[in-house]
Amino acid sequence: MQGTELKQRVDQIEQCTDDAKRAVTSGSATPELRQCVQDMHQQARQLQQACSGGQQQMGQQQMGQQGGLDSGLRQQVAQLEQTADRAMQACRQAGSNVDQQTQQAVQRAHQEISSVKKQMQ
Repeated sequence: MQGTELKQRVDQIEQCTDDAKRAVTSGSATPELRQCVQDMHQQARQLQQACSGGQQQMGQQQMGQQGGLDSGLRQQVAQLEQTADRAMQACRQAGSNVDQQTQQAVQRAHQEISSVKKQMQ
């Protein structure tokens, strides 16, 4: 995945986690789900900052070795996916105690994160 495409996808992840955070704040959610979504949102922000801060380095690495920054981003995306998995599990456990909008927002964020992880492999 090219640096600019990755940046766009990470921006999309951050937007999806923003939506999920708004949904759990305004809708019905268990404390566990709120915490998972908060963690997911924070990790997405950190990933976005790593991508933005590393944009020049990415360009340089594409010329030569693919290493450090790339594997660091892969690891962040993998951790973010694990957090999204926990959020999905919390959604399932809460069942009807979570409104449809919140469920959909969490699912969208999870799908986007999983998609990016697969493309980075």
